[in-house]
Amino acid sequence: MAKTKELSKDTRNKIVDLHQAGKTESAIGKQLGVKKSTVGAIIRKWKTFKTTDNLPRSGAPRKISPRGVKMITRTVSKNPRTTLGDLVNDLQRAGTKVTKATISNTLRRQGLKSCSARRVPLLKTVHVRARLKFAREHLDDPEEDWENVICALGSAWAP
Repeated sequence: MAKTKELSKDTRNKIVDLHQAGKTESAIGKQLGVKKSTVGAIIRKWKTFKTTDNLPRSGAPRKISPRGVKMITRTVSKNPRTTLGDLVNDLQRAGTKVTKATISNTLRRQGLKSCSARRVPLLKTVHVRARLKFAREHLDDPEEDWENVICALGSAWAP
């Protein structure tokens, strides 16, 4: 039997039918390959509610629809500097009233953190070419020319 949280409706109906036929819980469990406690729970539920359907779960439904979540995720991945306030306003225009905390939780659930890497590379191709050109021009310079050069780290060049 597959490991799922809920049994199929078909299996639950079989359990109830076998119970009505007079079989014991352990016999039903062995026949269908289900634990005895599960069989007992399904029978108790059927006796109480006269149904084997999945009853609604407790808890509030999600404020942001799956479509809204996709929109938020797309917006943030395109422009990581988008603020939560901007996203609140976007959703409000779409007809959903949410708080910044809700959006923050939604983004975290989607795997996006509050700090994200830059989308564009730090060096553009133009800058790479310029650096290579400079390096090639100064490749054969003697060491004395580099004594007065200050490094990007802020310390003087020391061979």
